[in-house]
Parts: sequence; C-alpha cells; structure tokens
Amino acid sequence: MLIAFLSVSCEERYLPELDNKYYNVLVVDGMITNTAPPYTVKLSLSSDVQDPGYIALSGYGVKIMDDLGNHEILTETESGTYVSSPEGMQGNVGRMYKLELQSPEGKTYESDFETLKEPVGIQSVYAEVEYETSQTIPNEVPGYQFYIDTQIAKSDSTFLLWSMNETYQYESDYLIFNSYSNDGILRTVFNSDSLKTCWKTSKVYPFFVESTTGLAEPRFTRYPLHFVDTKTRRLSIRYSLFINQYSISEKAFQYWNGVKIQNTEVGDLYTRQPYQLRGNINNVNDENELVLGFFMVAGAAQKRIFVDKPNATIPMYYPVCELSQVDYELYGWMFVGPPPDEPLFVTEDATGRRALPDQKCIDCTLSDGKLEKPDFWEEY
Repeated sequence: MLIAFLSVSCEERYLPELDNKYYNVLVVDGMITNTAPPYTVKLSLSSDVQDPGYIALSGYGVKIMDDLGNHEILTETESGTYVSSPEGMQGNVGRMYKLELQSPEGKTYESDFETLKEPVGIQSVYAEVEYETSQTIPNEVPGYQFYIDTQIAKSDSTFLLWSMNETYQYESDYLIFNSYSNDGILRTVFNSDSLKTCWKTSKVYPFFVESTTGLAEPRFTRYPLHFVDTKTRRLSIRYSLFINQYSISEKAFQYWNGVKIQNTEVGDLYTRQPYQLRGNINNVNDENELVLGFFMVAGAAQKRIFVDKPNATIPMYYPVCELSQVDYELYGWMFVGPPPDEPLFVTEDATGRRALPDQKCIDCTLSDGKLEKPDFWEEY
C-alpha cells in the first residue's frame, strides 16, 4: 500500500506555459501539381493548445502565380477554403509557382517561387496480411499492410512525400422494418435495406516523407505505408486506398520531415526538443511575423488499390451490435410522450419481435458514411 501511495503521489500534472505569440497565427495549407485542377488552399488561425479548434479565415484574396506572369485568383467556396477553376491554371513540370495572399486588413503574404519537379512514377502498390500488437486486445490484431514500389528517379537526391485517402464500404447490422415519425405514426418500411450499405471517404494520417539520398539507387522498394487493422469496419467488405506520391523540393522535405518528427517522436526519454517550424510563406512587409504552413509545388503520381475483406481465417475485431432486453423495452417506451423530432427506425428479430436499437446499428449514415456509391467504385 505504501509503494502504491508513493507511486501516485509522485505523479503531477504538467501544464507548460506556452508563448501566446503562437496563438491566432496565420496557417496556410495548399499546393499546385501537374495533375488537373482544381487546386485548394485552406487558410486558418492557430488555436490555443488547451482549447484546440479549426478557425477558418474568410475574405482573403488568394492568387497562384507562375514565373511567366500568369496567375489565377481562387474562389472561396466555403469559409477558409479557396479553390481554383477546373478549367484554370494547371501546373507544368519545370515551371515555377508561388502563392500570394491579401488579408482583409491589407496585409500581403507570399510564398517563395518553387520549381515543379518531374514526378517519380509508381511501379506498384500492394497489400499483405500482417499482425500488430494492441493495447486493447490481448492477441495481435491482423490487418492489411500496404507497400509501395517506386520507379527509379532521375536524380540521386529526390524527395518524396506520400499522402493518402481511403474509401471503404460497410454495412449496418440491422434491417429497418418500421419507422416512427414526428406525426406519431408507426409506418412499415418496405425497402428494409435502404440505410444498410454506405461508403465512407476520409484522409489517411499520418503522411510519409523520404529522401533517396544515400540509397544504392534512387528508388524505394517495399516501402511500408498505411496499415489498416480489423478493429473497425474498414475491412468488413471492401477497401480502397488512393495514393498521392509527390516529388517535392528539399525545403519542402525539410519542413514536412520536421512535422513528421515532432508528431511521431513523442513520449520517449530521448525525444528531441520541439522547435519552431517555419514554412515558405512570409509577410512581405514584416519578415518577423510568424506564418505557419507550406504552399507546396510538386510533381504528382497517383495510384488506387482495392482489397476485399480478408479470408475467413482472419479474425475481425470490430464491435457488432446485438439486441438486448433494453432495446425491446425502448420500443415500448417509444410511444410514451411526444413523438420524436427525427424519425426512429425499428428492427425485428428472427421471431418478429420489434426492438429500437442504437440508431447507428440500423442507419449506416450515422457513422459519417454516404449512401451514394463513388463513381470510381464502378471502374474496378
């Protein structure tokens, strides 16, 4: 007991005192590549580490310029998001580009001119079943480890960044037999599977960044990218990974490699001390003003891969809904009191007994999925 008491008493919560000059700082996230437009630039303000949040910046003038004097003004499609025209400027290999911003207060910000690098091709992307340890499950958890093989780069010192988006198909656990609406009427639902199948697309974290400097040849073979485990429904039916492989400048590599180090080397005894990462954007009239983020000019290669659910010998650890006595009782209580503001969906068990389950178990859209199948899903 004494040892336990001393162990607890030696722990003290530490709240570092952070300089408030890092709050409300302009943050820029955007790029131009050789792939077809549109291109997107997002502007926001940094927030307090104790109260993090996304603070979009609206009302800016945003312009992409090339080294020949051509330019395009981006349109603000939603607060803080500025998008070029699908028929507008397209990046060309060998040309130089920069970003210019005009704030509503009259401040001017510019990025450095950077050359759009020739993209390095992707030879292949493939997935293999592997296992990882888990803090929540006693056994090792299986999943798909994705690997990439690149083509040979033309330069011995080539810098690559990989970012990815994932799309997966999944299903809710129950069919819908009835709906109870705000008019107090219980109706039969004939398309019982209408909310059963969804597709969800999201950005994959983290990104990966590497340099070919020092390699026997400037290429990567069997380089491990994203790992997808079976603790969620991502591998329950079909999964697709879309890979963007960017050829970037050395300055962009140094910036993103610093971001990677500060976000991954956390909690070790010999972790490096965090330091201020400065991007390539500055206030033209005040070089001392801190601006965060990076406008990237990159040659891009892209590839999509599909994988189906692993075979039946691979265990799936994602939670599955099961009807409980409470669900049956909630169906009866549903009629007590005023009708709901939103429709409630009712399912039935094998005996025809009705139950009101957690609505995420019956409506796949409540897990942020969409009922519309993506266009590219039909292509494969």
